[in-house]
Order: sequence, then C-alpha cells, then structure tokens
Amino acid sequence: MDVIQIGPLALKGDLLALIGALILAAVTVMLRLKLENKSAKPWVEWAMTVMLALLLNEKFGYLWDSPSVLWEQPKALLFLSGASMNGNVLLVIGLLSWSILYVRKQELSLAVLTDLAAQGYLMWTAGYGFLYSYIGRTAPGMTAFPLPGGIAEALPPIEAFVAMIVLLVLWLLRRPLGSLKDAQYSTLLMGTSGLLLSLMTVQEIAWMGLSGTQWLYVFLLICCYFITRERERRRVQTKLKEEQDLENIQKA
Repeated sequence: MDVIQIGPLALKGDLLALIGALILAAVTVMLRLKLENKSAKPWVEWAMTVMLALLLNEKFGYLWDSPSVLWEQPKALLFLSGASMNGNVLLVIGLLSWSILYVRKQELSLAVLTDLAAQGYLMWTAGYGFLYSYIGRTAPGMTAFPLPGGIAEALPPIEAFVAMIVLLVLWLLRRPLGSLKDAQYSTLLMGTSGLLLSLMTVQEIAWMGLSGTQWLYVFLLICCYFITRERERRRVQTKLKEEQDLENIQKA
C-alpha cells in the first residue's frame, strides 16, 4: 500500500487501515455498553490499551526478529514497520494475561469482557476489510470474491462481509453481555468460515503447515471450545440450583 509521510514519520496505508478499524471496534464496544447501561470507563481504558499494544506491534513488531535495527540503524525506526510471527504470539499471550489481571483488579466480569472482545473483533475484521478495499486491494490474509481481478479487489473480502453480518445479527438479538452467547457464536462462525475460506487461496506457511492467519482461526475455535464448556458448566449449575430450591420448598 501507499506510504503516507507525516513529518519524519512514514506510515503505511495498511497501518492507517488498522488504526481506522481499531477505532471502529472501540466505538462498537462503547455503543454496546451504552445499550446495556453499563459504565464504559473501565472498559474504554481496557480497549485503549489493547489498541495501543496492537498499533505498537504493527509498527515495531519486526524488532522481535531484527532487534539489531535498534543500535545499528535507529533512524530506520521512523520508516520501517511490520509485525512478525513471534511478536504476534507474544502479543496474544501478553494481552490475554494482562486482560485477566485487569478484570480482576477492577472487579469486572470476565464473561462481559469476552463478549465485548468478540464484538470488537467482528467490527475490526469488517472495518479492516472495508477500509483496505477502499484503495482497490484485498486485505492480507483475507479472501477476495471469485470475480475478475478489478471487481474482486474493489469489493471488501468475504471475511469482512461475514463479520459484518454476524455482528448485525448479534446486535439485533441483543443478548445480555456476560451470557457468553455472543462470544460463542462469533468465535465459532468466524473460526470455521475463516479456515474454510483460507483453503481457497495459497497461504504462506508459518508453522506446522499452517499460515499465521490460519492459526488465528484455530485460536478462535479453541476459544469457542472453552466458552462452550463454560456455558455448559453454568447451565448445569443453574439446573442444580433450581432442583435444590424446589427440594427446599417441598421440605418446607
């Protein structure tokens, strides 16, 4: 993509698309909280921190593979940008660990965080795909429609449309935050559709026969498994409580 010069700082168009998509994701999280009449301040702080970490990784993530740039060519930090597989893995682990600690420190609900993160991810996917297509190219890691080149590149990728449809359905259903239903269906649909769509294009192998994008979808399906188990555990606990309450009423 084209490089945009802001003083001595050079920003790639894909970085600006990422910034725009993250802003849309943050706005989506805030609007969802407003609809639920929940305090947005702690969640906005969480979202802003996640955004900053993602942007720093996108701009300086290449340093995980080439740290020598720091002392050999420090001026190049203004012009170079890009992430790395190692940096992405460490970023995911770091953000998950920090988010859990943050939720416990602020005495927030981890289930609410999971639902909000799922909706933010859906908006980010849709926004990134649509913003990238604005310049006539398909976003990296996403699948263009099987149409003639010019038309396919002008349209947002299939994953962006899928994410937008899933998000619209979730907003129409308006399930309570913390029920984990939004997170379960989001991870299931995006993980499954993403893996299937990735088979339509040639992927650059990153590790164990899968590309970085495919590993992302595998991660979403793993999250879906644990979310489903948690929902089942809640269902069993609710049923046991109802049976116990009924038994107590009968004894009384």
